[in-house]
Amino acid sequence: MDAVCTRLQAGVFHSFTLDASGAPTPESTSNLESFGLHAGNMAEYETQHADNDRRLAATLRVAPGGVMLDHEHISAREAQRNPVYADWLVPLGLKHTAGIVVRMEGSARDLISFMRPRDAQPYAAGDKRFIEHLVPDIARAARLRARMLDLSHRASLSLAALDTLRQSVAVVDAQCRIHHANAAMERLLAAPGALRTRQGGMGCADGAAHAQLRQLVAAACASPGRAAVLALPEEGPQRLAVTVLPLQAHHAWAALRQVPMALVVAAIPGGAMAGMDHALVGDMLGLSPTEARLALLLASGKTVKDFAAIQGCTWNTARTHLANLLGKTGCRRQVELVQLLQALRVG
Repeated sequence: MDAVCTRLQAGVFHSFTLDASGAPTPESTSNLESFGLHAGNMAEYETQHADNDRRLAATLRVAPGGVMLDHEHISAREAQRNPVYADWLVPLGLKHTAGIVVRMEGSARDLISFMRPRDAQPYAAGDKRFIEHLVPDIARAARLRARMLDLSHRASLSLAALDTLRQSVAVVDAQCRIHHANAAMERLLAAPGALRTRQGGMGCADGAAHAQLRQLVAAACASPGRAAVLALPEEGPQRLAVTVLPLQAHHAWAALRQVPMALVVAAIPGGAMAGMDHALVGDMLGLSPTEARLALLLASGKTVKDFAAIQGCTWNTARTHLANLLGKTGCRRQVELVQLLQALRVG
């Protein structure tokens, strides 16, 4: 952006997001310091002047990707009377502005403005063409930034929810290195037992079980990933079942790290399926709400036809949901899916 400012003879750029929905938005960025200003100047604009900014209103009227040059929308006389120009922009040594909406998704709008010093000439047609040439790349960067913020927010909420579970849950990579473990998993790994920390990652006390766990995790992190359940040798009154599930690339926990990941859940198998939270199951497995409801119905003994009747959809639609569900969980058959849900017993 500094190079773009140099080419445009702009002293300052300002990138910010408008979203009336209240969703998390990226922090605004600018190069105020390089122009001899400080962050408080932009904070003053955002709290005191943005609502009266004729430049902002003009930019929002231009189609996304189009360039707003303020002198084409605001006359010199209007600018002299406008408090944004008179009380904020000009006293800071700035005047001429080029504005662009670089991303429009739902209620969110990402905008960038380039402001020239007050003694410079207004932007010309050549400047406008130069900005239009760069807009596709700037827009792609804005989409990636918003996507990473959304993934970070979703992942932090989901990981916080894991700490409320009684089950021991961890996110691991293909080498069984632990990237996150909930409180229950940390307690389990710290205590003597069948599952423990080994060679810097997750492992088993029994050598054969350890080798099998590593194979299952590697298979879950492969493409396509495969889910499986491992029953560990007894080291206490009850046998521990370890469920290994692939995390799809779109899943918040996997996408942030940009490497194949697997979800490892350790629990005592068995128990009733009633009362399982479909929202939590969906978060853990990266399922849509409909797919999570289907999974729980199948695990409770219902059929795909039962699901179609309950959901009010056609048999073909229900089969499509089943195919998506099996693909996301890495299961090849319904019986494998039921075994996985029974081992999870997320309640």
